[in-house]
Amino acid sequence: MLFIKAFLVGIGKIIPGVSGAMLAINFNIYERLLDSLTNFFSNYKENIKFLLIFGFAMMLAIVLGSNIIMYLLSNYKFVTMMFFLGLIIGGVYNFSENIKFNYRSIIIAIVVISLFTFVTTFNITINNKSNIIFFVGGIIEILASIIPGISATSLLMMLGIYDDVIKMVSMSFNYYYVVNNINIYISYILGMFLSFIISVFLINYLIKKYRNQSYIVIFILSIISIIYLIKMIFLIKTSILTFIIGVMFLVLGLLLSCILDK
Repeated sequence: MLFIKAFLVGIGKIIPGVSGAMLAINFNIYERLLDSLTNFFSNYKENIKFLLIFGFAMMLAIVLGSNIIMYLLSNYKFVTMMFFLGLIIGGVYNFSENIKFNYRSIIIAIVVISLFTFVTTFNITINNKSNIIFFVGGIIEILASIIPGISATSLLMMLGIYDDVIKMVSMSFNYYYVVNNINIYISYILGMFLSFIISVFLINYLIKKYRNQSYIVIFILSIISIIYLIKMIFLIKTSILTFIIGVMFLVLGLLLSCILDK
């Protein structure tokens, strides 16, 4: 079951508008993942086993799934996005049961929405794809992977390097491509490494110390992510038949989310 959950998290990371971390929370493996990274030596045998399974399944999904997802998004975008929308909605509903809502929730929600609106107001357009941009992309990749409700793919699209990153992943076993583009691979990996060291410990601390407040922030970001995803989906031109099939896959995603939540 862990392998399937991690595989879906990896696939989710490739889909624009979908948060891999949110899927990890939906499947009840998010905090286990953070704990195994920040307290690795407390139970290293179990942690190694967990991380190996999770890491292998997720990387397998990203490497093998990048071309498949690109194909599905090119040919069956509406249906594919509806399936992941179902996964997320089902997961957010299950996740909300762990939150204690009170007057502080409203204050936190207002702050989060205000900050999110402020950040996304800026339209970033970068034509020069330098090593620094890929370094920033690596930082974003990990931050968005750890902070639920944020889609790395959407942010990478804003930077203008989403297609390049997908190609980097799908061509990872092409020796000549890797050698010819080694500079952007190194830049991206360095950004990921730096981001990982800082963000994993910070997020784990916040969840342990301010659990309910952190959950509320995650919940609000998830709702924003769902709204953004719905907006993306219904901008897609589709036929009545495709719409009906999409709704069926939405329900399938909801059901699968409930099964994997157990």
